[in-house]
Amino acid sequence: MQKNFGDVSNESANGGVGPVNGLWCTSRSDYDLPMWYRMMLIAVFCGLPIAPVLAIEPPIDGPVQVCSKLPGDNAPPDDYGRPDCWTSDLYAIDVQGRELWLRIRLNPLPSDQPFVGLLLSMKAASEVFVNGRLVGRNGVPGTDRSTELPGRMDAVIPLDARALAEADYRVDLKTSSHHNWLTLRHPIHRIQLVNYTNRQDRVLRYYLPSLVPMGLFLLAVFYFGSLTWHSEHKAVPALLTLLAGLAMLQLLFEVSRGLVAYSYPVQDLRLIAILACSVGFGLSLVAVLAQGFVRHRTGLALGVTAIAMVVAIVLSPSWDAKTALALLSGSIVSLSLALIGLRQRQPSAKAYVAALILFILANLIYPVQFIDHGFYFLVAAFLVGLMMLQAIAFSRERQRQIEQRLRADQLQRALDQVQLERTPQTLSVPTTGSVRPVAVNDIVRIQGAGDYVELHLNDGTELLHNATLNELDAELPSHFLRVHRSHLVNTRCIQHLDRKESGTGTLHLHNGQTVPVSRRIMPGVRRALR
Repeated sequence: MQKNFGDVSNESANGGVGPVNGLWCTSRSDYDLPMWYRMMLIAVFCGLPIAPVLAIEPPIDGPVQVCSKLPGDNAPPDDYGRPDCWTSDLYAIDVQGRELWLRIRLNPLPSDQPFVGLLLSMKAASEVFVNGRLVGRNGVPGTDRSTELPGRMDAVIPLDARALAEADYRVDLKTSSHHNWLTLRHPIHRIQLVNYTNRQDRVLRYYLPSLVPMGLFLLAVFYFGSLTWHSEHKAVPALLTLLAGLAMLQLLFEVSRGLVAYSYPVQDLRLIAILACSVGFGLSLVAVLAQGFVRHRTGLALGVTAIAMVVAIVLSPSWDAKTALALLSGSIVSLSLALIGLRQRQPSAKAYVAALILFILANLIYPVQFIDHGFYFLVAAFLVGLMMLQAIAFSRERQRQIEQRLRADQLQRALDQVQLERTPQTLSVPTTGSVRPVAVNDIVRIQGAGDYVELHLNDGTELLHNATLNELDAELPSHFLRVHRSHLVNTRCIQHLDRKESGTGTLHLHNGQTVPVSRRIMPGVRRALR
């Protein structure tokens, strides 16, 4: 989302965390949680009253001096005390839709650092001045959308350490932000001195642990996707495929800030995509649990979840909070459904209840770490557990199908015996000037020959009969098997079957003759010969 990347935070104020009453709780949220959510955290996990917390050292020294950018004002103001200027906390400054001058005093790095750069993590284009001299830029600030060239969301501007020290570590920034789809509460995420050049490398290192579950997500997509394709009941495996796919997409959008040095307008699209994945994941999770425990109430459960998500998203001031609360809403409704299953003594309900309680507690106690890392590890573990359960269930279903097939084969043999007793035991084959009765059991195989068929008998005799292969297939006993579009075979005369790699095969008969078996019919022939 918009988190701390080791030394920066995205859409956050200068926040920190610390131990309170033996637990770890947020002191000033790394993303601005709504007051009702904050109070719930305090009441449930920290207790009242709250003890003092440890604050993180700010990256700048003191408040920021801010002035409006006046027409023709291309150099930093000499006087930040003029009427259009004011002082502000860095993270409270809103540059969206306007052009401003900022004067910031930075906390210096240790003197032995080989590189000094100014980290700019903000939704803006900026120019950096030291002692009134332009030393670098990230994009080009402008008075409006047409004159501004958007800068990158995260950039490091190299600085001359000696010149910076002479300026008492004060820098001036000309900045603007006109290419926005969303209005963030804190568009400035971080400004500070750093000792590295590659900002994306630092971000990616922060997100690197989250990439571990990526392979499991991909495996889950293929696994549940294949179950969807082969299963008779497709709803649950399809939902699990969607669940894994959304978690994988959310992870990709999450780490994109470390993979691509994108311009700041893309940040809005990234935030929207992450929130959309979270909403979809929460709804899919509810649908899975509803299908398992209250299938007839699936629509109601999804409706309640959707309403809760809309309320949380509308009331939440920051996009990190929107994402966390969307996941929390889906988790709470899913836990309610799992508890219903537990009350009904459903065998898998206990595992769902335990997993969802862990999921919810992680979201509440460590919201930032949860949506950065914990969410993906917990979802990966959840999907691995489901794959194991599904594999066990699939194995049981397979065994049940085999048993049903064996019972069906036994029944079929009994029916065949009854049919055999009712089936004529001879065929009347017209010959020259007479009709010859042919015992059915004397027939080894029958081969189609246009509107006629050739009857091959045990004694080697071949007779031409004025009937079609389809007619005889319906008339003869069940031990006569159609193995090819042109061949019927008496299965009692088969010695063995040779299968070929192409999927076709050859039947060897006791009289030395062979009959081809087509690829389409091969599975049925194999079952009949077991």
